[in-house]
Amino acid sequence: MKIQHDGKGQPFIEWEQVEGSYKRAWIQRKDTEDKDWAKTGRYLNVVRCNAPGRPGGNPTDFPIFHSPLTDEQILRAFVHSVCAMTGCKLQAEP
Repeated sequence: MKIQHDGKGQPFIEWEQVEGSYKRAWIQRKDTEDKDWAKTGRYLNVVRCNAPGRPGGNPTDFPIFHSPLTDEQILRAFVHSVCAMTGCKLQAEP
């Protein structure tokens, strides 16, 4: 499972859920009070992708409350748990 970084430097994982259908999960830091609705400063986001590398639609954000896990650990745990619950098989990294 490869961790990449977007143009804002935010770590993300993108994976194929079923053939031709992709998801992206990333960690977002919100440093302005008007956007930090849960007052945690750090959020896990997930969204569908129209194609690899092309997130689309409205992401869902989950505030991260006082977790000692790194951004990368949170992403890996999230993707593994979602795939385990839904039966999605993760592809091996090339």
